[in-house]
Amino acid sequence: MKRTSGFTLVLALACSTANAGAQTSPSILAKQINDEGAKATVGAMSESEWDNVLTHIDSGNAAWIALAPKLAKGTDGGNSEDLGIGLAYALPKNAKAVLSAIDPDNGPVLGVSRVCSAPFIEDTVKDIPAYIKRAKAALTKVHEPSLQNVKKDCLAELSKPQG
Repeated sequence: MKRTSGFTLVLALACSTANAGAQTSPSILAKQINDEGAKATVGAMSESEWDNVLTHIDSGNAAWIALAPKLAKGTDGGNSEDLGIGLAYALPKNAKAVLSAIDPDNGPVLGVSRVCSAPFIEDTVKDIPAYIKRAKAALTKVHEPSLQNVKKDCLAELSKPQG
C-alpha cells in the first residue's frame, strides 16, 4: 500500500509540475489549447496558474495577449471578465497587440465595448482619467491599416463618460 501511495504522490506531483510548466510560456500554452481545446485547458488551470496568465497579459506582453482570443473560447463567468480586464490593463502598454486581440464582432468577452470601456473592478485603477489619457496616447501610435477601424472604435469607447 505504501508503494502505491508513494507512486501516486509522485505521479500527482509530476502531473502538477507538467501542468504548471504548460503555463510558463505562451507557445506551450497555445499548443495545449490547440491539442486539448480551450475549455479543457482553462478548466485544468489552478487559480494561481490563471492569475499567472493574467499577469502576463496585464503586462502588455504581445505573445500572451495574442492568446486571449484562444483562451476566451474556454472561459465563462469570472474568467471571461478577467480576460477583458487584462486586455484593458495592457492597452496603454501595448495598444497594437490589444487591438489585434479584440473581437472584431464586439463580443461580450473581448469586444471593443468591453476592453476599451475601462472595465476595472472597484478601485483597482485609482485614476481612471489618467488611465484613459495613457490608453488614448498609446492608441494614437498604432498605424497598421488593418487595425484602424478597431482603433477608431476603441478611441470612441474611451471617450464616453465613465461611471
